[in-house]
Amino acid sequence: MNIVFDVDDTMYDLMEPFRMAHERYFADRTMADCAGLFDQSRIYSDVILEQERQGIVRSEDAFFRRIQRTYQDAGIDVTREESDRFEQEYRYWQSRIRMFGFMKDILDYCRKERIPMAVLTNGNSEGQRKKTSALGLNRWIEEDRIFVRGEIGYHKPDIRAFRAVEERTGFGPRDTWYVGDSYESDVEGASRAGWHTVWLNHRKRPCPSPNSLAEVEVKEGRELLGRLRGRF
Repeated sequence: MNIVFDVDDTMYDLMEPFRMAHERYFADRTMADCAGLFDQSRIYSDVILEQERQGIVRSEDAFFRRIQRTYQDAGIDVTREESDRFEQEYRYWQSRIRMFGFMKDILDYCRKERIPMAVLTNGNSEGQRKKTSALGLNRWIEEDRIFVRGEIGYHKPDIRAFRAVEERTGFGPRDTWYVGDSYESDVEGASRAGWHTVWLNHRKRPCPSPNSLAEVEVKEGRELLGRLRGRF
């Protein structure tokens, strides 16, 4: 058995940096729910990530496009200057992220039971490496088993991202479980790669597919630890 983890909103609360930036700059300009805006920003993030990969959007414009489109839905026309201030606040709080308590327990359990682990995360190399450093992931997972889209050249749900992990770790798809919070990127991608899938749906989002590809769905972190102890 091998386990590969996502990072954003799986290892830590991704919404907290967004919430802090939203409250400082835009909360007084809209009645839109912050959680809903955060969900929309993640959808646009995936769309713009693909456009960036295709060369449609420049990497230096990606964050602005994401925030611009998110707040357009709330009736706010965000300028580049406003987006830059939002991003600065967002990055400030992102540098102070802390790992979910239940995830520390899961990583401790895997290490104790000698379950091989790795990480596969989307995003650019600099940003994701800062996150993995802030989370102290190297306490549990070797640096050469932390795979970042900006370094391997493919992003989830592209099957080639999962194949890159297999090639560099020796993990076989039939023996490997992927744990992530995103149905589209994590569950669909890992399932197509032939991996076992755990959907950590702690945001309690409805499944976008009438027939879920997740072999296991958990809505609480502690539930995930319990399922792991039973080896899913």
